Amino acid sequence: MKIGIPRALFYYRYGRFWEVFFKNLGVEILLSPITNKEILEDGVKNVSSEVCLPIKILIGHIRTFRNVDRIFLPRFLFLREKLFACPKMIGVPDVARFISPFPIDSPKIKNNLFLVHFFYGIRLTKNPWKTFFSYLKARPYLKSPSLPPEFPPDRKKIGIISHFYNLKEEYLGREVVRFFTQNGFFIYTKDDLPISILTRKEGFAKNIRWIFERELYNAFQFYLDKVDGLVFIFSFGCGPDSLIGEIMEREAKERRVPFLKLVIDEHTGKAGIITRLEAFTDMIRRRLV
Repeated sequence: MKIGIPRALFYYRYGRFWEVFFKNLGVEILLSPITNKEILEDGVKNVSSEVCLPIKILIGHIRTFRNVDRIFLPRFLFLREKLFACPKMIGVPDVARFISPFPIDSPKIKNNLFLVHFFYGIRLTKNPWKTFFSYLKARPYLKSPSLPPEFPPDRKKIGIISHFYNLKEEYLGREVVRFFTQNGFFIYTKDDLPISILTRKEGFAKNIRWIFERELYNAFQFYLDKVDGLVFIFSFGCGPDSLIGEIMEREAKERRVPFLKLVIDEHTGKAGIITRLEAFTDMIRRRLV
């Protein structure tokens, strides 16, 4: 049995967990390549123009697979307290079935990661004990930080507010991270925070019913008075991100914290991003003098 796992979207949060889980099951996995221009262009051609860039990239990755028996693409409905993923993410396994020559396995994830993977593992191996211990070995890769990061007073600090599937994607957010690193900034991201901070229900956050948007907003609130500036990276066409971005921008303006919104799509070029980041960092440096 050879299972394909696309190196996109949820892979950037759960990928290492899946690799260890399937390896201990004795199942061979094949990862799609790191995102490149060809993968992106192929995804754009084979999916509706209305979906966001991460889903276009995911479709491009699915189309790279050759000689696999199945493709593993879980359907994330909600992760906790019925806080849902966005509708396009929930429906993406159905889109994948239209464009993939291989069967798509999309077990539904509703709060409990263990049960979904346990029953899927039994389906593959017919061995519940092996599946259980495979999950135990992979579980450490699901842990979030136990404590928030420190904030050294003598360092320039930038908070990058973005979904993991944007920020960790080589074709998207990595360029922003490299820029700030090269310019001497200490970088803080959403994934540097404990899950208890990202999911708390205080103030406006309790009204947000999208799980990943609640994480974004709580990270923004936590970093707002601790960093010298905030950058929000989101995809063109993402309705939930657009709404949360407007709210964050207004609150940052009220607190007089520099805030930059970077909207990305398949037409976004490196030169344009760098130009905006240079202007933003110049503004921060002038404020710090």
